[in-house]
Amino acid sequence: MDPSATPALSALAPVFATRLAAILRALVALIARAYLRHPRAALIIPRLQRTARVIAALMAGLAAGRAPRPDPRRNRQRPTKPRPKFPTAHGWLLADLKHEAALIRLHLETLLAEPGVAELLALAPTLQRLLNPIRRALGIGHTPRPAKPPPPPPAAKPQPEPAKSRLRFVHFARNL
Repeated sequence: MDPSATPALSALAPVFATRLAAILRALVALIARAYLRHPRAALIIPRLQRTARVIAALMAGLAAGRAPRPDPRRNRQRPTKPRPKFPTAHGWLLADLKHEAALIRLHLETLLAEPGVAELLALAPTLQRLLNPIRRALGIGHTPRPAKPPPPPPAAKPQPEPAKSRLRFVHFARNL
């Protein structure tokens, strides 16, 4: 990553965290209202609230100039007890909550499409990992990674001069 781009990303981090927290609060309120007594709400709402706290802490660190650490849970052993099952279909929340979830999806897509957010996501892979389940629930595809610059075109090789053609006389002898 370009070191000169880091100060701009540090300035973008608190704004991104504030706007994303507002979107996640709206999503939590929507889920709480829609699934009032459904067991799914008891699973999803704490997870979303925790995600919002982790993202806020991550963005505060970026704003302070600290580089994000690799996720220590990345290579840990998985728990032996079964974890609660979350819905995993692409866009399941959008299918359940229709236009209300579509509005939240629109806000999130707009936030993720802003300039600099792709570089911010590339700088903090933990942020990408935290946003993936929310994107999937709302039917949003993954943010593409910033494109690598195209390789420079190969240098043109100088063309060798055409060889002068020599006429050669080949004498064939007859075998008698």
